[in-house]
Amino acid sequence: MSTDRLIHHEQQQEHHHDRGDTTDREQRYSGDVARLNGHELIAIDEWLPGREPTPYDLDLTDGYEYCTRYWRCRNCGQERNRRDEFRDPCETPVPSTPLEASGYAIDDPRTRRALSEDMDVRFATAGALYEVVSESGNTYEVDIEKETCSCPDFEQRQPDDGCKHLRRVDLEIRTGLVPAPDGTFSC
Repeated sequence: MSTDRLIHHEQQQEHHHDRGDTTDREQRYSGDVARLNGHELIAIDEWLPGREPTPYDLDLTDGYEYCTRYWRCRNCGQERNRRDEFRDPCETPVPSTPLEASGYAIDDPRTRRALSEDMDVRFATAGALYEVVSESGNTYEVDIEKETCSCPDFEQRQPDDGCKHLRRVDLEIRTGLVPAPDGTFSC
């Protein structure tokens, strides 16, 4: 056996080994990645029903008459038959920040204090009760489900989005610094 044949045989084995980590119907070729209008496109070859080639057929023909090819954006998940059909900019879903998800405005003074003041939030008991030790050293009880706080600001004014302590507990739950009422942490 010549050296050339040995190298060719090893390349064929690598070719078959690369295909082993995908499903029977779908083959992804890592070399077929394109970027267009913000899309990160990968080529998908899907075997036509009843036409999946044998390894022998693949070696002889490379199998293109057995499959259909389309393109999928890794970012937004859109699929098109041809790369040049991705004309619109990619609309990658941008996850909202905990602040945006809570609906708090950064220019609201209570939100700014909730973010900037030194507070210690503790999971008080099983359920929705939390203790917040404020910068002044006072301890307040926050019920996240009832959206109440024992601080004077909440008891006297009852602000629409809650006091700074209620906001701080909500933000710390959303960022995974303290557990949610069910004891789980957000990621």
